[in-house]
Order: sequence, then C-alpha cells, then structure tokens
Amino acid sequence: MDVATIDIILSPLVGLACAPCGAFLAFMPMKANQMTTKQSKASQMLCFIVAIIFIALMLMGRDLETWAMLIGLILGFAIGKIGPVHRWATATWDFFTPKSQTKARPKRNGKRGTSANVR
Repeated sequence: MDVATIDIILSPLVGLACAPCGAFLAFMPMKANQMTTKQSKASQMLCFIVAIIFIALMLMGRDLETWAMLIGLILGFAIGKIGPVHRWATATWDFFTPKSQTKARPKRNGKRGTSANVR
C-alpha cells in the first residue's frame, strides 16, 4: 500500500473515532463548578489522550489525519450540544448530570460593614 491509500483509509477512521469523544465532552456540564470529580477527571483524561494523539500525528507529518481529528471532535461536540440530543444523553446516563447545588449560599441581612448586623 502506498501512503495515499493509508491516508484515505486512516483519515475517516480517526474522524469517526473522535466524533464520540467530542460528543462525550459536549454532554459534560460546561461550568467547572457544576462538574463532579468523576466528570472532571474523565474529561481531563480524555482531553489529555486526544492531545497526545493529536501531537503525535502532527509530529509524524500526518496532516490529513490531524484535520480529520479536529473535524470529528468539532462535529461530535456540535451534535452533542444540540438541545434534544443533550437532554437525551443527560437523561439516559446519570454520569452526565450536573452536580446538584446542595450548598446554598447563606443569606445576608443588610449591607457589609454596617454595625446593624452585629449582635
């Protein structure tokens, strides 16, 4: 097999493998304070693996595969952020539900620094 054939075979495979990775990242809560520790660790690990593979492909001179990887990640993320798809994923898998806001901020009476609040 020549190099062009390998590029043609490998590029769609890399793109198709990265689309679920992008969707996985899209299903996660966007704000860090809404993520659980498991979600945070999983997204960090996935991003680290994707970055290592991306850098390795760049260093090997596989330009077509790096573009396919980026396109797959972006398309997967875009599909995962579509409202009904995102709601379906968070309803189907408990892993993607945001952390519940159980700790409410205490209410303050009055303004800061006033002597009216001191008892």
